[in-house]
Amino acid sequence: MNPYFSITNARIVTPAAIIHGTVSFENGKISDIKKGNHASKNACDARGNYVLPGLIETHGHFREPGFEHKEDIPHGTRAALAGGFTTVFDMPNTNPPITTINRLHEQIERYKKRSFCDFAINFGTSVSDIPELENVDPTEITGVKVFMAGHQTTPTTIIKREDQEKIWEIAARRGFPILAHAEDQELVTKRETMLQNQGRTDMLAYSEARNEDVVIKAAKTAVDIAIKYRTKLWILHASTEGEFDAIDYARKNGIEAGGEVTGYQLFFTTEDYKKLGTRIKVSPALRAPEANKKLWEMVRAGRIDGFCSEHTPHTLEEKKGNIWKAVSGTPGIQESVAVYVTGWIRKFGKETIEEGLMRLANMGSTNVANFFGFPQKSGIKVGNDADFVMIDVNQPWEVTKQDLFTKLQWSAYEDMELFGRPQSTFLRGNLVYKQGKILTEKKGTWLKRDQ
Repeated sequence: MNPYFSITNARIVTPAAIIHGTVSFENGKISDIKKGNHASKNACDARGNYVLPGLIETHGHFREPGFEHKEDIPHGTRAALAGGFTTVFDMPNTNPPITTINRLHEQIERYKKRSFCDFAINFGTSVSDIPELENVDPTEITGVKVFMAGHQTTPTTIIKREDQEKIWEIAARRGFPILAHAEDQELVTKRETMLQNQGRTDMLAYSEARNEDVVIKAAKTAVDIAIKYRTKLWILHASTEGEFDAIDYARKNGIEAGGEVTGYQLFFTTEDYKKLGTRIKVSPALRAPEANKKLWEMVRAGRIDGFCSEHTPHTLEEKKGNIWKAVSGTPGIQESVAVYVTGWIRKFGKETIEEGLMRLANMGSTNVANFFGFPQKSGIKVGNDADFVMIDVNQPWEVTKQDLFTKLQWSAYEDMELFGRPQSTFLRGNLVYKQGKILTEKKGTWLKRDQ
């Protein structure tokens, strides 16, 4: 641990403004934010760098239990701290999947012993496990994740609308959100079959199979059911304007709804398939440059609620081979803040970086915390948890295997030059990461949701 009680000489990114000054903390909570430098022997000198709130990874696949050959909780959560994420939401598609209350409680205990950052659990479900949703404690979960379509690593899918409606109705009545993996399985199957029958084996065929129609149709279905039952709804890893149009429609109809975008969807397009191939095979699939441009415009306009990495580790061996059989997903929790900063600078210029950092703080912390019911994580405000990430937007970072804490030791961003690498991370006032080193053995805290 460390003796720091404040960070001074910082550009502090609060929900309302960027303040050049000092943020103080006591007993793990933010106690004061004020302009000007107030140096003391217990102050960490930020040297003019930006200090953002610790981010929330809404979409972390840490693979434990069942897939520890790809990742585990200690490796994944250390990578989270190194990437500026101080809280992670665990995804339920493990082996066995976290679709029962007993498995949920086992997962909570597993994380209590092994997580290096704070955590909450995204509950899962299957058709046979829908009755579990009637008895789960809504404060013990962020919500329930529903796979409306499947892919190579999806153990449970809810394809039929009648089953989806049962889940949405229970969630609305019991007071927890739906987190929807929104792809339409009927369209996916139809398009994959057509393209495979044509003998297509190029990566672009994968994006054509899981095209914009696939996600927009599913998002509209999710919204229609949410309006019917008055269900709180979060669209995971959205990649098109049409999905956010559906979210806007839900809001106009009185539904609390939101959606997230991933670092890799902002950074990569279908043009990157030529170089990276199946390493960047993801579901939903990557989009064309025109769609990517629209995503960035929506980020800048404040239309996108959340930002995450969707850390989805697989071994390189599992990522190789036929495009239809190679597994879907890519790791990236340690790189995603730098990916965002680099992408923003490329799109809008470095002179607008403070605008971009305000958007990142809101998408990565404030909006997510408020939506899911963790107000103590809702940005740099007095009374909130003293979770911070300090970044240097000027120093380039060439990503290497040696930098990575993930168990896999590979990255789609390897050998690329990025800006905005986290320099230091504080968790509840404790310096837990600094310049490539994890500084703590203290385990993270389980977060119960405030309804």
